[in-house]
Amino acid sequence: MSTPTTLGATLGPVGIWAALDGIPADEILTFARSVEDLGFPALWINEGSGREPFALLGSLARVTARISLGLGVATVYARDAMAAHAGARTVNDLAGGRFVMGLGISHRSSANVRGHDYSAPLTTMRAYLDAYDAAPWTGPAVEEPPLVLAALGPKMLALAATRTAGAFPYLVSASMVRSARQTLDAAVGAGEERPLLIASLPAVLGTGPAVREAARITIGRYMGQPNYRNNLTRGGFTDADMDTVSDNLIDALIATGDADELRARIAAMHEAGADHVTVIPLAATGRQASLETARAVAP
Repeated sequence: MSTPTTLGATLGPVGIWAALDGIPADEILTFARSVEDLGFPALWINEGSGREPFALLGSLARVTARISLGLGVATVYARDAMAAHAGARTVNDLAGGRFVMGLGISHRSSANVRGHDYSAPLTTMRAYLDAYDAAPWTGPAVEEPPLVLAALGPKMLALAATRTAGAFPYLVSASMVRSARQTLDAAVGAGEERPLLIASLPAVLGTGPAVREAARITIGRYMGQPNYRNNLTRGGFTDADMDTVSDNLIDALIATGDADELRARIAAMHEAGADHVTVIPLAATGRQASLETARAVAP
């Protein structure tokens, strides 16, 4: 089974994360092959209310050859722990050991849409991890896929450090990454392996009013979620920053500019303690999966 160190080496310093629900299927396959051809060591996809992620990842596993494929992240309210572990094992088998599983507690609104009550996040995740670890498997012997946890607050970060390979926080600034790094490291004992920290970074190649507006819309769609607001408050942002999607908030959470400026923002995430930065490549219109932006930060 992968350790945080070996997983970090496999994922490399920079990967790509993309929400692909609004993109035709043939374009998704082309995008995945292009990301691999650009030399990125990892491609992450999300789970929303569109495509079923394990089915999509199974297809991506068959059209790629080298790139690691990550699910960032599967919500625990979408399937029971046995189904999630079966999905992770199946994709890892199809991908020849190239899959990384991510789990997250999601948000009350997302759970309610699926017909579930949103319970205490930490208690729910602990129980889910117990069931995930205990899930039976009657398929052929396959390599156990590494597991990471979506985590923002200190308690969920500590759970990620002690129960999985590491944490995958979303919508965080470099200073928030630094704080997460300190929390993860403090959660493990002396001599234990350092937990992996995967940080996402939305990026837009270019500047100007259109880019600014795309960045504001990208952040604004998350500002109704208490989990993100609470974490941003811990990070020093005000309600006014979040309610108006202030320039201060945009500059902290989204990288914009030319290729050198985008790379500098990635470097700042690494300096703050991120082991792997997964770039969310946006077009100036706000559309995700921009190959132009991905090319600008390619290895």
